[in-house]
Amino acid sequence: MVAIFLVNKTEKTGDELVLPSPTFIVEPSSVPSPTPLPTPRVSPKASLQPKPTPTLIFKEEMTYEQLTEALGAKGRWLALAPDCSYIVPSNVTYYNNTEIMLDNTASNVRHILKIGGREYLLEAGEWFLTTLSSPNLPAQLPIYCGTLELGRIDLIK
Repeated sequence: MVAIFLVNKTEKTGDELVLPSPTFIVEPSSVPSPTPLPTPRVSPKASLQPKPTPTLIFKEEMTYEQLTEALGAKGRWLALAPDCSYIVPSNVTYYNNTEIMLDNTASNVRHILKIGGREYLLEAGEWFLTTLSSPNLPAQLPIYCGTLELGRIDLIK
């Protein structure tokens, strides 16, 4: 872009000096004007915060024997009789959100164990871990295998 200024000669009228106003003539130019690029907005706080570093979390799985030993010592290993006629231990108290082991490894038949209002399918020769919890405490959770009552779990705060 080219600009040309044309200035008239100054004129003097009396005691004051009158300056002429400049006249602008703009001629088209063959040079393209730059296109403005958007500037990304970066929060000042964002640049001050450290970037997260990836970490690895390892959790070692325990064997059946290790689980029965660890949970059995705390009374949290519930072993079902092969014919589903009893469970050991049968009457226990746990804190809310306690993990227990339900064990049907002594049986070659699958059983449905009902604790409170929840049913657990125990396949033949298998076991699994579950967490007992209730929004209403204290809670009494009867244990049933079929229609046979095997005991009760009391959940407390």
